[in-house]
Amino acid sequence: MNIEGSCRSADLRRFAASGPVEKLSLTKMPLLTERIARGFRSFQSVDQLWLWCDITRTAMRHMVSIPGLRVLDVLRMVKPGRLEGFSAASALEEFRANHSLSADDIMEVCRCPSLRELGAQGAELSAQVIGALLQLPKLASLDLEGSCFDDAMAAQLSASTSITSLSIGATRISRVGLAHLCRMKQLRQLDLWATSIPESDLVLLAGLPELEYVSVGGYDHLPSMQAASLLQLLSAIPSLKQLWLDGVDLTPSQRDELAARYEYLRIT
Repeated sequence: MNIEGSCRSADLRRFAASGPVEKLSLTKMPLLTERIARGFRSFQSVDQLWLWCDITRTAMRHMVSIPGLRVLDVLRMVKPGRLEGFSAASALEEFRANHSLSADDIMEVCRCPSLRELGAQGAELSAQVIGALLQLPKLASLDLEGSCFDDAMAAQLSASTSITSLSIGATRISRVGLAHLCRMKQLRQLDLWATSIPESDLVLLAGLPELEYVSVGGYDHLPSMQAASLLQLLSAIPSLKQLWLDGVDLTPSQRDELAARYEYLRIT
């Protein structure tokens, strides 16, 4: 179901009358305020909610209280108010609000014990925030791309035994932090795109027995990766099946070698 443009309370009641909704998308809508958001609580249940519009933090408390909500994807949260209500979002498993989350926001999100996936690109981070993330018993996927994630936070996060997918592209991570993360033997996916880690440091990834996907490479101003040595290091990762290389200069024969070796290959 898609709701496009402005809507009134009567419109929401009409949509809600159709019964449970598997996927609800809000598009081309002006700022979603608390007055409007309150009307969404009339829905019997919504499994997935995609907010392709701005929403105030005050309004968010009504959205997370929608019965049965399992997936919530938010384009951008703005003032006024503070984020609340996540402790009562008992069905919520996936929450993404990239480039919107303050440290206080994440602390509130971490009150949701059912959360399995968090998209927090560009979020404000601190030792306290990382500590709160570690308290989420079911958290398996964490996206911190473009955040201030650094080696000290990597050391702290490495205590996790539940996170299997970690995206830390365009962060401050170095070999020191990567060494800490490689203590997470359960990791299956690791995105290292646009970091300053040279290909020689990727030797550490051979110590991750479950790693199936890795993304490396990045912008022109970052250290360039030498294809020959990179391919050799990647071949040492025991379970690697999927690979994304960005900005790595490959010969046709090297491309063919990678295509034959991995079930998924993306080169950009």
